[in-house]
Parts: sequence; C-alpha cells; structure tokens
Amino acid sequence: GAIKAAQEAGADLVGSDDLIASVQKGILEFDRCIATPDMMPKLGKIARVLGPRGLMPNPKLGTVTTDVADGIQALKAGQIQYRTEKKGIVHAP
Repeated sequence: GAIKAAQEAGADLVGSDDLIASVQKGILEFDRCIATPDMMPKLGKIARVLGPRGLMPNPKLGTVTTDVADGIQALKAGQIQYRTEKKGIVHAP
C-alpha cells in the first residue's frame, strides 16, 4: 500500500504506528511529514509535538494525500511551504 509506494518514491523515513511511537518519545528524524487521510486520526496523538514545529500534515499544503508517491516527489523536487497572514506577512522556511 502507501508504505511501499513511499519507499519506492524515495522517502527517507517511512512508518505508521511505530513512527508515531518514536515521535511520542521525542525522536524526530524528519523535517517534512506526509500522511494518508486514514492516518490523520492517529496523528492526533502527536499533534502537540508536530504542530508547533510546523510538521503537522495539512490537506491545503498537499501533505495529506492518497497519492503519497506524488507528494514525496514534489517535496524532493524542492516544493516549499509558506503561510500568509491577513496583514500581508509571508512566512517561509
């Protein structure tokens, strides 16, 4: 399924419940996070860890997708994420 597709697309770190458990222990060995829609309820457990670091997957940013391989290729190609505020301030990494 999605795990095999992610590995074939060149993801540096792939996991499910095991990866969530390591994040709960404070081990964050990634700087971007892509998830499938069915994993989002499970990510609620670590939202307080991922959210402040800007790592929480979000459908608007394309990091919650059923096509994991496409999402990984986009990030590997250099896709950046940015947010704008109402006053016109742009936040980019």
